[in-house]
Amino acid sequence: MEGKAKRMWALPGAEFIANAAAIMHGGSTELYAMPVPCYLIEHPKGLVLFDTGCSPRMLDGINDYLGAFASVIRLRFSKELVVDAQIRALGYRLEDVRYVVASHLHFDHAGGLYLFPHARFLVMANELRYAWWPIPEHRLILNINDLMPTRNFNWLEIDGDYDLFGDGSIQMLKTPGHTPGECSLLIRLPNRTVVLTGDTTHLRAALEGEITMPGDVDPETAVRSMRRLKAIRDLHEATLLISHDPEDWAAFPHAPAAIE
Repeated sequence: MEGKAKRMWALPGAEFIANAAAIMHGGSTELYAMPVPCYLIEHPKGLVLFDTGCSPRMLDGINDYLGAFASVIRLRFSKELVVDAQIRALGYRLEDVRYVVASHLHFDHAGGLYLFPHARFLVMANELRYAWWPIPEHRLILNINDLMPTRNFNWLEIDGDYDLFGDGSIQMLKTPGHTPGECSLLIRLPNRTVVLTGDTTHLRAALEGEITMPGDVDPETAVRSMRRLKAIRDLHEATLLISHDPEDWAAFPHAPAAIE
């Protein structure tokens, strides 16, 4: 089926001051502003939110919220950039968000989950287990404070590609490797097809060179997922939007402008 979503907004969020070496083997050590966005998609059957960005609670004190991890990152963030403020600025209520799709559950993608208790949450299989009982070296990037409020939320674990509305317009793609349950999201819009890659890959150079990052759970699987994204790009004539790549981020309109 060839359904279409109506439009999509790229919601700016926090920025990390980072270097490519932290997110790609062999990357540059030069510092740059790494975007941490999320995305709101309007479908005739309701709003879908892909990722929720950093937690608004980080504004009250990053050291208290992130603990030891706060010492290794530099952050730009403001109350205007939290996901709930941006959704309201577009004229919607938080209750209008019908689905929340989690690319994965690292703190910079899952910080606003607790703001949507009314929504249906979709996540790939094994991601919840990984987030609640992380391997020791990943405990700093999986913040239990992001997850605790969501224990009684309406979670649906998906073990494979999933068509949200049954019309081909919004499809979860299984792309593990960075985490066990990493996923991407394919969106058919009126004038283009876009794939939001989550953290399947972090930089355009990493995708094209099939280069993993130091924190990937399964580097071999991560490479297969990158190859899958490139195949989907070619077969569907889709645009891959790599969220943490500053050039990709700059190439698209940002809210309040819509992508159609």
